[in-house]
Amino acid sequence: MGKKLVIFGFLLSFGFAVYVFMTRETSSIKERINRVSAKEPRAVLEEFVAYRYDGDRLKTKITAHLGEFFEPNIVVLEGEVKASRFKEHGNLEELRAESATAYFKPSSLTKMLDPGQVNELERAELSGFVEVALQDHLVITDYAEFIGAEKSVRSARPVRVEGPGRTFLGESGFIYYLISQTLTMPGKVKGEVTYSQAKR
Repeated sequence: MGKKLVIFGFLLSFGFAVYVFMTRETSSIKERINRVSAKEPRAVLEEFVAYRYDGDRLKTKITAHLGEFFEPNIVVLEGEVKASRFKEHGNLEELRAESATAYFKPSSLTKMLDPGQVNELERAELSGFVEVALQDHLVITDYAEFIGAEKSVRSARPVRVEGPGRTFLGESGFIYYLISQTLTMPGKVKGEVTYSQAKR
């Protein structure tokens, strides 16, 4: 009888150890899958194009070779990213970069893809060869941010601004406010102006 109890106890302990090992292995696999899926995009679109309309008027167009959607509210664009903002009287503002990461206000991709939702852009990071085309000027840098709350594009990186008959080099970046259409370059700025072309 004692021998049977010892064998039964051994089998029970062995079974419990196998159960603990298997559930621990399963939970660690689940954790690994969750970690990987958090870094993997939920959706990938080649030749990405997005439009924003105000009634029947096109306001914004964004294109890239690749668009990756990450939970909960992040879109990563890769390859010749271009954003065009169409203004009244045919005016156009453009952003170009090698890659961009956009952070939206909706709390999930499902809400973000719902056409009934207002998908406000909180912030976007532009990197690579960044160009901001503003009226007659071209702002060139290697990193810039769009801040949705203040409707501005800014950078703390060295910047080059080219316009008709003028070129400015700033060591401390720039800030461009979309609504007031003002460009400021804090810090030390060097410039070259060709008077005959600049006054046109």
